[in-house]
Amino acid sequence: MNIQNSVVVITSAGSHLGQNLAQHFLSLNANVILVDNNEQALTQAMHHCQAYSSQVFQYLLDDDSFESVQPLFSSINQHFDKGIDVLINLYPSLPSPSLINDETIDTYSYQFSKLAATMLCFSKLAAKQMLHNQKRGVIVNLSSQEQGTLAQSSSLISEFTQNWAKELMPFNIRVGGILPSRSTKHSQHTGWARSYDELIRNAEYIVENDYFSGRVLDSY
Repeated sequence: MNIQNSVVVITSAGSHLGQNLAQHFLSLNANVILVDNNEQALTQAMHHCQAYSSQVFQYLLDDDSFESVQPLFSSINQHFDKGIDVLINLYPSLPSPSLINDETIDTYSYQFSKLAATMLCFSKLAAKQMLHNQKRGVIVNLSSQEQGTLAQSSSLISEFTQNWAKELMPFNIRVGGILPSRSTKHSQHTGWARSYDELIRNAEYIVENDYFSGRVLDSY
């Protein structure tokens, strides 16, 4: 896919990785829509991204429910020719559950389920719009892994990526996944800046490579 002039939606765009992804795709002349339910973080990301390009837009969600997300895609379809091209589904990892603190198992299970449901909601609506507009679109499932353990997101992203790719293959819609480095040593010596660079390069590679689908890339 040619990224120039494509319409790219980035979820959790108020996070550090979300903002960096947005700035990178703006530098490639894409139209980028920043989506988050944190108004302060979203406003800050928008402010930084406007220094890169005027082709950046923001959308504040009331929450992560289907009813809140659906109007976003209706708006995209109205403002851009044939709607969305790329969804970067950013998974903001949860902290590792504690055995000592008063956090309940039900609380952690609810948070984990809510994140999975949010990824599903965005992907379902994006795929529906791509199908309606007969777009050869791309969905990228990406774990930021800013904190917490890798295991909690890797299985989810791998399962979603592989299953959705099979389902959407007949319609020329691709799905790829990205996981951060598995090496703790890597993070200690090079820092998250380099890790983010690798995640972002992998996202660009998946979007541009028309033959990549159904696989999950590990960043090294």
